[in-house]
Amino acid sequence: MEELPYASRLNRLLGQILDGLVAAAPFIVAAIFASMNRFVGIVFMLAAAGWSFFYYFFSDGFSGGQSYGKRALGMHVIDAKTGAPCSFGQSFLRNILLAILGPIDWIFIFGERHQRLGDIVSNATATTESP
Repeated sequence: MEELPYASRLNRLLGQILDGLVAAAPFIVAAIFASMNRFVGIVFMLAAAGWSFFYYFFSDGFSGGQSYGKRALGMHVIDAKTGAPCSFGQSFLRNILLAILGPIDWIFIFGERHQRLGDIVSNATATTESP
């Protein structure tokens, strides 16, 4: 596999922010519904929580290894050895470490390949070219 250009640290941070907004947006809708009808609001809050959980852990396994935030910035998460798009399993592994370790996971991004600890463990990397 030829080596693809690594996504910049800034784009990775911006992608993280955009993905946070995508994961949180349903809560805003749920809050609006809750102000109109408490029961409907609770149902929407539960749905929003389900979406946020799913999106946070599995979005890098979407088509082409792109969450919505990464797609907006032209990034892809790929298998570091094969160049194949990130799988749902890799997405979960790379993001569970971020959820558990928080900023500690990001310290590793200052390495040469711009990989978080979750990337290293899941054998994934973020790139700016399509796999």
